[in-house]
Amino acid sequence: MNVNKLDLLFFLAQNGDDNAMLELADYYYLKSNKQDLSEEVFQMVKNYYYQLAGKGNDHAMATLGCLYYEGINLPQDFKQAKYWFEQAAEKNNALAINYLGYCHYYGRDLPVDFEKAYSYFAKAAQMGHHNGMYKLGDMYYNGHFVPKDATIAFFWFNQAEQAVDLESPEYPNIAYRIGHCLLLGTGVSKDLLLALSWLHKAEWGCYQLSQNGDAYAGLTLIRVHEDLALLRHQLALSNPYQHADLGTHNPLNNA
Repeated sequence: MNVNKLDLLFFLAQNGDDNAMLELADYYYLKSNKQDLSEEVFQMVKNYYYQLAGKGNDHAMATLGCLYYEGINLPQDFKQAKYWFEQAAEKNNALAINYLGYCHYYGRDLPVDFEKAYSYFAKAAQMGHHNGMYKLGDMYYNGHFVPKDATIAFFWFNQAEQAVDLESPEYPNIAYRIGHCLLLGTGVSKDLLLALSWLHKAEWGCYQLSQNGDAYAGLTLIRVHEDLALLRHQLALSNPYQHADLGTHNPLNNA
């Protein structure tokens, strides 16, 4: 962000402007490398979110939930995370509703409950939230609570991709899932070149997120690299010229 804009936001925020507080907190926590924040800046961000949450701002509530859920710059605390997600969900915040699905899906400070997870993801998806859509896809892909159905899973992965911004932290996860299905021919016709395109999008997105201190980008990147290795192996096997005499088949010889 331009230093002049930052100076303006600092001035307004320090004088109690709610919009400036939110924009400044979001800039540092959502658009910068959150793991590189100084203790002073992180405390400012946290204080602004708490002030705004106290005034009923559901975005601030949901972000506080994410802050505790991720455990960056402070101890991970799923109980606190769930509390703030529930506060924001009461105000119909789609992100918070989706994260409550995560809490039940992964058993964050409570037993795993796929039925409740599906219910929250379904509600978030119905509200147009891409994260809820691709997690519905995961549930159909894995057969959690619902019958395993790769075709329905692929549908929801594509719905999520159409609903998400390229700069979203979830974009690489969605691109990976689409590429993975195309690589294996799961729920869609196998297409190695199209899979390669999607997996490269996922790889680039993971590297970009890592630059911004994302706590989970590395986990997706491992799976992306596994699929890329398998894909390149399959492409090599399908290349009719891989073992041929290059002197005979070199197109430059025909020039």
